[in-house]
Amino acid sequence: MHLKVMHLKVMHLKMTHFRWLLVAGLAFVASLRLSYATSGETSVVYSLVVYNPAKSLAGDRILNGGGGSIGLNLGDNLTLKAELQGYATTTFTFHLPASANAAGGKFQSQGSMFTYLFGPQFNFPMAKKRIFGEALFGGANTGAYGDLFRAANVTGLAAHNNGFAMAIGGGIDLEISKHVGLRPPNWTTS
Repeated sequence: MHLKVMHLKVMHLKMTHFRWLLVAGLAFVASLRLSYATSGETSVVYSLVVYNPAKSLAGDRILNGGGGSIGLNLGDNLTLKAELQGYATTTFTFHLPASANAAGGKFQSQGSMFTYLFGPQFNFPMAKKRIFGEALFGGANTGAYGDLFRAANVTGLAAHNNGFAMAIGGGIDLEISKHVGLRPPNWTTS
């Protein structure tokens, strides 16, 4: 069990380095000269996440959520994008094996999720539409594992509720008017 505690500490250390890298990246983006941007864009987003891990104590999940994004266009073909999404609270049922840190059994936990992603969006404008691809990286936060550890009375281990998240995908934007567009459902893999 000592190795698991060590592994969690290493993951927390890596996440701390990731946060500093994220702050440095945001500072760099903020320092860019805004005069290069031809415009910006904002959006309101509905999101459906199908959570299907290869190995899970909780099984598959479908999460409904939404949020928004803001982008700074650097010319016609590149947008620097920030996307924030929240997902509704759901009840997870975990089947934990007995270990030195917990008695084992069936436990329920509540958990919502919040993601914060940043990165480039590559645009290919055409008449009345724009095809795009994006690669966004950041983090996800959930309270599900902390709640599980409390419900299962786990001792000797800490549940870190932050983890790496990414979204890579693309789609099409359809022009409705000069300042309003519609983005049909697009495909993104996380």
